[in-house]
Amino acid sequence: MGQDSVFIVQAEYFQDFDGDAWVSVDSHDFDDPDNEEADWVTVVLPEEMAHTHDDEDIMMYVLHNIQTRRAVVREVALHNMGTVCISIPIPVGTADTTSILVQAETDVKKWLEHIRDGMVTLDREVIFGR
Repeated sequence: MGQDSVFIVQAEYFQDFDGDAWVSVDSHDFDDPDNEEADWVTVVLPEEMAHTHDDEDIMMYVLHNIQTRRAVVREVALHNMGTVCISIPIPVGTADTTSILVQAETDVKKWLEHIRDGMVTLDREVIFGR
């Protein structure tokens, strides 16, 4: 069983996500892969972003921090350990830290596009409510 995800897919778009290897849809929520199945790129968020930034702005902040290499690469998802952050799973076996960060940047751009299209929202309870 995966961990709580920071992403919630809108019901009418479930079929668009069924083939994604990292996603299993269960009543509108994703389950992130278990820690042994992924490495994680984490960007810590200022707590006030819960009240000052919309989903798109938060993801732009995450993207910028990954691009400028101000992200943490670990074997565990920090968003399930009480840290106010967004953690992006990267399949285990990605060659090196640079490759992991490049994959995380690509994935964040994908999530940002889904947010802009209204397909996905951030689960602020998972991100800011712990």
